[in-house]
Amino acid sequence: MPQPSYVHVGAAATSQKPAFTFPRFFISNMCEILFVAWLIITPWYYIFYDLPPQFSVQLAPAGRDLDVDDTAAPMPTAFHGALHASNRRATERCYRDGEVAVMYGGFAIASGRVPGFCVPAKGSREVPFVATADGGVGLPERLRDRMDAARKMGALELEVQVRLLQAGRPTRMWCNARMGGPQPPDETVCTVFALQNWFDLGA
Repeated sequence: MPQPSYVHVGAAATSQKPAFTFPRFFISNMCEILFVAWLIITPWYYIFYDLPPQFSVQLAPAGRDLDVDDTAAPMPTAFHGALHASNRRATERCYRDGEVAVMYGGFAIASGRVPGFCVPAKGSREVPFVATADGGVGLPERLRDRMDAARKMGALELEVQVRLLQAGRPTRMWCNARMGGPQPPDETVCTVFALQNWFDLGA
């Protein structure tokens, strides 16, 4: 009586090599190459091309020089200042009209507009602005007393907030400005927050 024959289907299946599919292999390798290229190019782009700009602010009561010690004068209701912009990028940067607010203790004591301007590649520019207090400086009594005491001590620290538009994207900065007393030897650089568009290299 003939013996039945058995076929080991599982063993035969496991011994077969998976079929080579060119599209899947090509896409997988291209994704790996693009990812490695992105890891290499991105740091170089920000180190040598798209260095972030630097800003600083000088502030003084309206009608007085920026470098004059005038802490004995009454508290001003208008300020004139200068926004120093340094472009460390290899191309020109331009900003549209912006807004500025002079703050003390979290309260706005004056506000104004910053005119639009452009900074050449690897260059710098000083942009004047004026901030006024409509209806006077409205501060709580405790902050007004603290401000008067600081001015009598010889120096008053104010915060200046600036908002600019670059190619439709907002650039916000928080700056410290010192009125009266000795100025720091090095300018205080503003803290800047700006949205970046990696695909708009000419912005």
